[in-house]
Amino acid sequence: MEASSASMQTCYLKPGEIHFSREPIIVTTVLGSCICITMYDNHTKFAAICHAALPRSAEATNKARENNSTSQYQYVDTSIEWMIRQFEGNGIKHPDIEVKMFGGAEMFTNGTTGNRPVSVGRKNIEMALRIIEKNRLKLKAGNVGGNKGRKVIFNTFTGEVFAKFVNKTDVTMTLPDSRRTL
Repeated sequence: MEASSASMQTCYLKPGEIHFSREPIIVTTVLGSCICITMYDNHTKFAAICHAALPRSAEATNKARENNSTSQYQYVDTSIEWMIRQFEGNGIKHPDIEVKMFGGAEMFTNGTTGNRPVSVGRKNIEMALRIIEKNRLKLKAGNVGGNKGRKVIFNTFTGEVFAKFVNKTDVTMTLPDSRRTL
């Protein structure tokens, strides 16, 4: 029996958060330079999604780490590694994990390489691909890069992901609290 997405509970994933469960739920998030990675096992129905803002936890300042003012889930590297450990801890082998990646738009730049800016979005994508390859996972699908944000909807029961580009005027429609506007 498949869960109907119309009757499923929903949650909004903010930057620096991860959702991991076997329960059917619709998870939505909005991305700019951040990326989200979804992982799903069709046999057990375990699913995970992260919303990571920065590429590497090692780039966090020592002071921020000491004060515990940052979450390990803000970072692409530690988020993906944590999700992989959860799947492994539930006996799920790497070839059974469906991995999808979204986001990483060229929203902000923090340096240059030659004449080309090096963006946070590009660094997030590169880090995710490195971690995925290091763990011998296969990227099944994705939509990354560009210069527009994305709204992502993840069905944890089926592993399906819907992504659409958003314009600045679309942002108020995607916020979890309808009383809040930009």
